[in-house]
Amino acid sequence: MPTRTTPKALATREALISLAAEMFAKRGYLQTSIRDIAREASMTTGAIYGHFRNKAELLTEAISSRTESDLESIPETQVGPPQHVSVLYEAALRYRERRELRSLILQGAAAAVTDDETRDRLRDEQLAHLQRWIDGYEANRIQLGIDDAVNIRDAVLFSWAAEVGLGVLESLGIEPKSKKTWADLYSRFGRSLALPAEE
Repeated sequence: MPTRTTPKALATREALISLAAEMFAKRGYLQTSIRDIAREASMTTGAIYGHFRNKAELLTEAISSRTESDLESIPETQVGPPQHVSVLYEAALRYRERRELRSLILQGAAAAVTDDETRDRLRDEQLAHLQRWIDGYEANRIQLGIDDAVNIRDAVLFSWAAEVGLGVLESLGIEPKSKKTWADLYSRFGRSLALPAEE
């Protein structure tokens, strides 16, 4: 399906992504239908299908959009500790702002267990962001002082697993003691990437 590119169509698409993200995170992905979103947006279901092939596409677009705005827009500084340490620290300090993103990923993961299309779309979406982060670390490994023995792919997966795992704990009412302690742990992890491997 071709993507509509007029300013009005793009604005409508963005508004639908934002609305769907909010509804999926609060009501649940499986419990929210395209008809529910259409009703809330004062649109027809046909108009929504003019922008998105199906609900799985809308979910992955919502997750991708939130990942970009909540994580990939963190500004980098040119002074202080290595960039990856400060970026990890700043991102971790703002973990509460990403509760909806984690909820969306959790909703998608639950649906992916029984829905192949949701699984495939969500997997591709997650891999695209993960690969962008891996490539960034690889390209700047020397500048960042990351030890040669560190497998950057696994390091990125490890830090992302902590983020996504926090979403599971939040759904059970379990959270870190404070933003500062959570951010300090991410900072320690970032600094550990410069350490040599244990014998």
